[in-house]
Amino acid sequence: MKKFLLTLLVLTGFQLNSQITIGGGGNSISTNVPTATIFINGEIYGQGSVSGIKIAKNDCIQVDVLADGYIPKSAKFCRQKGLPKMKKSEYFELDVDSSFEASFETDFANNDISINPRGSDLDRIWTNAVRLVVENFDALEVNDNEVKYLRTSWVINTYEAFTIRTRLIARVTDESPLEMKFKIVSERASGRASAREDEKFREWDRVLRRYQGLIEEIQSRL
Repeated sequence: MKKFLLTLLVLTGFQLNSQITIGGGGNSISTNVPTATIFINGEIYGQGSVSGIKIAKNDCIQVDVLADGYIPKSAKFCRQKGLPKMKKSEYFELDVDSSFEASFETDFANNDISINPRGSDLDRIWTNAVRLVVENFDALEVNDNEVKYLRTSWVINTYEAFTIRTRLIARVTDESPLEMKFKIVSERASGRASAREDEKFREWDRVLRRYQGLIEEIQSRL
């Protein structure tokens, strides 16, 4: 239905907002990624290419081109003197996102995973859990042996366009029957960011490949 409505708007030259119309003639946008989504002023206008773009006099448009696995690109075009004008054909070359290639999509990201360890010796099981965690994370930010809760420090990985931070949280949630919960927290920020700049990071549904198999290893060893 959305595709049908978009086609109808294109064919009729319907004015989608006060700054831009889509119809015959006009300028065009294309990209090297056929599945890339093209946004104009925050609205989806097409995938791979959009043609017939007409900017109203004295107005500007914001173009954003996004695709999974690629670094987004943005540009602003205006019909105002002294501001960047739109060419007849604008081409957006999207570069491969190396953080995407270095990660995998998983339901484990940012979700609690419940595990019922074998045995009943809580202290021994908790000690084994801590050892397993520090095999994969260099530092613990919190390790409370009384309440059986630990949180690793953030591990930062920086790529061309994004910064990824990862940590693991483990806790005992029930003692009869024994239950533990583990969570791999994976977050991403645009550009360069330090581990403490919380406001720049958002949850990411991917986890770096260096942690692939970690939850399965925990399940098999506890």
